This record gives sequence, structure tokens and C-alpha cells, in this order.
Amino acid sequence: MQLPAPLKDPLAHFLIVGAILFIVLSAIKPPENEDSIVVDRAALLSFVQYRSKAFEPHAAAALLDAMSEDERKRIIDDYIREEALYREARQLGLDEGDYVIRRRMVQKLEFMSEAATPPQQPDTAALQAWYETNIEDYALQPGVTFAHVYISTRNKSLSVAESDAQTLLQTLRNKDAQFEDATAYGERFLFHTNYVERTFDYVKSHFGAKAAELIFSNETPLSTWTGPVTSEHGVHLIYVTNRKPGRIPPLDEVRSRVAADLIRERQRDNVNQLIDAIIDNYSPVINIETPPATSTSEKSE
Repeated sequence: MQLPAPLKDPLAHFLIVGAILFIVLSAIKPPENEDSIVVDRAALLSFVQYRSKAFEPHAAAALLDAMSEDERKRIIDDYIREEALYREARQLGLDEGDYVIRRRMVQKLEFMSEAATPPQQPDTAALQAWYETNIEDYALQPGVTFAHVYISTRNKSLSVAESDAQTLLQTLRNKDAQFEDATAYGERFLFHTNYVERTFDYVKSHFGAKAAELIFSNETPLSTWTGPVTSEHGVHLIYVTNRKPGRIPPLDEVRSRVAADLIRERQRDNVNQLIDAIIDNYSPVINIETPPATSTSEKSE
């Protein structure tokens, strides 16, 4: 059955959800001049949903039904405690002029707006259009796989460390050490010994820009020990096994990521439209007095 056009409006969805919440909350919350705190299934379901920040009645009901007797008692005690403190705070006027409460109420309304405007799953055409418009966001950066052997300069000069590295370089070559053998040589490094398909920025963060450039450079041969390479930590001997160039992946390879981004953008647009409709119901009156201009002579005084 097709919904009437007015009911397709996101604002209508929001108003319907708001009305339902108002009726439910009115039913479970007694007048403030009553001393009794009614704890029933509806109250606990609402409490559980607010606690989890998700308005999912079926999930809340399943969670409540699966609770043990002790767990249900704890949730009831928590509800009574919160309701009692809330009423007392209201009677003392603690909610008046409180910016934190103001922000929480705004956030609740924004959350209700999101719940009232769930975006539809995008079709292939929409995904393709979004992907092509934002294609650079899905570009895969170049990556490198390499191992290194580390010689620290903490207790020795750079020249001595480089001399030790040259001796160790010959040992690695003579023993035909491979990628997986690197951990058997050198000193313990602050980060890792073996790096698999790491980006330039990642390698740079561990070794510095100069060392990263050498590791990524095509002039540095593959599958052979080279160096020494200097970083702020000391001296390194490098064994690069593979470099993968950057590329733009096809849509099918990143479809789930593209879909998530598009759904998130549509959700944001829906909420903004709904909030704009709410704002349109108000007439702002801006009355900001401009301070009088100060003359040059007054400034000099």
C-alpha cells in the first residue's frame, strides 16, 4: 500500500514519532505532585532505550526479558533512583538556566530527528554517482613491505654506529638473510622490525621523512640488504621486498564503504532539512547594538 504524499514528508515522520514518544512518556510518568513512582514494563522499556541511546523497542524488550532477577532488580532500582532525583531537581528549579540541560534537550531532539528520518539504501546508480564525485577519497596510497635491522646511537656516536652497520650489512648478505630473519639481528627497535604494506606517512612517523623517501624510492633495490639509513633513532639496514603503487580501486572493491558514506550524508541532509523546517516556525528578532565608533583623537588620549 502506498502512503499518502503528506506522510512521506520527513517532517511528518518526525511529528508522528514525537507524538508517540509524548504519549508514551505521559503514560509512564505521573504528575509531579504525586509521590508515587510507577514502575511498569512500559517505563522500563523506555528507560532501557534511553540508556542505550537507541529507540529500538524490540531489542529493548528482548534485553529486558533476558535479564536475570538480580539484573531486573538493579535496572528497577536505577530507574527509581533516577526518577526520584529528577523530580527533586525539578522541584528545586535546578533545570532553570542550566546550559548543560539545554544542550542535552537539543541533542535529544536531534537524536529523535535522526530516528524519524532514516535514509533509504542507495541503489547502484546513486552509489556510482557518489563514488565518481568523491573518487579521490577512496584512492589507495602507495604501500611498501620491508624489514630493517636497527643499530642504536644512544650509547655510541653516529660514525661508530655506521661502521657497525657496514660490518653487519656484510654479515646479512653473506648469510642470505631474508625478510623474516631480521629479528635475529641488531638491537630492539622502539616500533617494529617487519612492516607489511605500510603507507609513506606511516613509515615517516617511525623513521622520519628522509628514511621513508629512501625506503619508497625505486632506486633502492628489492630483496637485498641496503644501507645504512639514518633516522632520529639511529642507523638502519633495510630489506625491501615489495612496493605497491597508489591506485583508484573500482567501485565493487569499496562498495560497502561508499554506501556507508552516502547513507551518512543522506542522513545528515534529512536531519538538516527537518531542523530547518523547525527553525522556519520561529521569527528571530535580532537586536544587537553596535558600539559607537571611537574617534582618532579619543584613541590617542
